[in-house]
Amino acid sequence: IHYCYTQLPSMDLASFVSASHLLTASVMSAPASLAMSKLFWPETEKPTVTLRTGLQINLLEAASQGASTSILLVANIAVNLISFLALLAFVDSALSWVGNLFDYPQLNFENICAYVFMPFSFMMGVDWEDSFIVGGLLGYKTFFNEFVAYERLSKLIHIREKGYVFVFQVRSEVIATYALCGFANFGSLGLVIGGLTSIAPSKKKEIAGGAFRAMIAGTVACFMTACVAGTVDNFGVFYRQ
Repeated sequence: IHYCYTQLPSMDLASFVSASHLLTASVMSAPASLAMSKLFWPETEKPTVTLRTGLQINLLEAASQGASTSILLVANIAVNLISFLALLAFVDSALSWVGNLFDYPQLNFENICAYVFMPFSFMMGVDWEDSFIVGGLLGYKTFFNEFVAYERLSKLIHIREKGYVFVFQVRSEVIATYALCGFANFGSLGLVIGGLTSIAPSKKKEIAGGAFRAMIAGTVACFMTACVAGTVDNFGVFYRQ
């Protein structure tokens, strides 16, 4: 579960941000996710499935069972994803409505997330002037999904490249690209619970109990890759044409 949260999404995110940074972040996330999974859930017992026993499978049987299981898997993924995103959209609308009641129309989910994630973005190496913007992107990625966050990031990049007066720097763009590259969000939380539960219904309790911890581990792994990108960027290695 931990590993799934930090892999590069399958959709074409290269149309939003730099493809080279996305590919590099995906490669860096693999060891980071494994390290975080061991820290969050240490393996203290001898594994029941080893490399030797795990290879004793029937290829045709695995293919047929996988095809039949995928029907229920896809249905669970779709339903859970819709329900989580709908719930988060409702929360965002409710916050906007409350803000209008108190003559504070700028109150929305993004601003709240920006204040919450500002310290994290600053610790990753983002300049303090850009920490509020990157914090909002991290909030959208965590509570909605990474595609929404990358879309908003692409708009900020477009504004900067057009030469408008804007404080968002290239360094902040690079760090944000690495920090957003992962499935560690509440939308994927429902996706993973529904998908793995359909495969192993008897392990529903264990899957639900470890899913939130897996999301935290995936988030920390993404932040680790962003810290590395910010550190390397100090030496001028990363740049945009």
